[in-house]
Amino acid sequence: MKSLLKYPILLAFALFLYGFFAADLITPTREFSEFENAYLADRPRFSLEALLERDQEDRFTTKYEEYVSDQFILRDEWITVKSISEWALAKIENNGILYGDDHYMFEKYLATDEDRIQKSTGFIQEFMELFPQFEHVTFSLIPNSYEILTDKLPEGADAHQVDQLAYMDEVYRQMAAAGAEIVDFRQTLSDHAQEYIYYRTDHHWTTYGAYLAYCEFIESLGKTPVPLEEMANPTEVTGFYGTYFSKAKLFNAVPDVITYYDIPVGQVTVNGQPSEGIYAYDRFALRDKYSGLMQGNKGFMEIQSVTNRDHVEGRTSRILVIKDSYANSLIPYLLYHFDEVDVLDPRNSELRTTELLAGKEYDEVLVMYNFMNYASDASIAKLTY
Repeated sequence: MKSLLKYPILLAFALFLYGFFAADLITPTREFSEFENAYLADRPRFSLEALLERDQEDRFTTKYEEYVSDQFILRDEWITVKSISEWALAKIENNGILYGDDHYMFEKYLATDEDRIQKSTGFIQEFMELFPQFEHVTFSLIPNSYEILTDKLPEGADAHQVDQLAYMDEVYRQMAAAGAEIVDFRQTLSDHAQEYIYYRTDHHWTTYGAYLAYCEFIESLGKTPVPLEEMANPTEVTGFYGTYFSKAKLFNAVPDVITYYDIPVGQVTVNGQPSEGIYAYDRFALRDKYSGLMQGNKGFMEIQSVTNRDHVEGRTSRILVIKDSYANSLIPYLLYHFDEVDVLDPRNSELRTTELLAGKEYDEVLVMYNFMNYASDASIAKLTY
């Protein structure tokens, strides 16, 4: 013992190491990290077969390493310490997230899947051919925040990011040639770039950014948008830390505010089952607050409107929205203009599209995707079968 005391630093390190090891053993396993908005690895079950597994990803040692990485004691606090140290070193990015001005974060997007973009475009064109009764199809892609909020990017970052606008030009050309109506939100968003149209800590646009797009879309149909001040029951959800924060864990991030409009609705069904309203209010209290909008990403929703200002007596107007999560901020506004709003998210749809939409009639079809999802989402193929 006396000989050990001659090496106090070594002794302190050993106590630190074994102390944390012992604490890890008695600390309960966490299933979910609210701080990171992610599920954590569970303790793998040991077996000789798992230990000798040939596939590296399925091997016991690999899974145990993931478990230890996810479950070590004070994980959230250590992540914060790492974030502070990197900020002190003047780093402008972490884990694929760029730190911009005014507390904005942006995804580092250096390459895109050109083949997937072409396939997605082809699938939507094929969908239009499968359903010729849907005579008026509007198509739109939404650029990610770095393409619009260029003045908030770190210096020089825009030179390396994928030029989404160029790809969008080509997709729009192909879709217009196939007979789709193009509504291009890029100029409108750029005109309002100094306003709160994208979240600081998340990849989505805000409900105000979506409102601007809604106005342009509705005007393209010859209808009059509802002024923002006339929207029903505005409610603010504070303390929103989105997907960019979950990746970067920036210690001094400024939380976002989700503003939603609690527009009255009639009957709502989700995947054929009755549902209460279009929002999941309990999720506004969770970390992933954005999932409260439109109850998250459901496969197929049918919403009856009771606020349609454009209702024509004796006639039922319907719109189908084919979308990703960006549309969740925009869809409620459509209830002011249609008697029924149907929403299809191919990622979570369990039925074949041809079966789901058989016999359906729509005055309008809106296909709307965020560019990054459009360039990566293989589920768009579900629209063709």
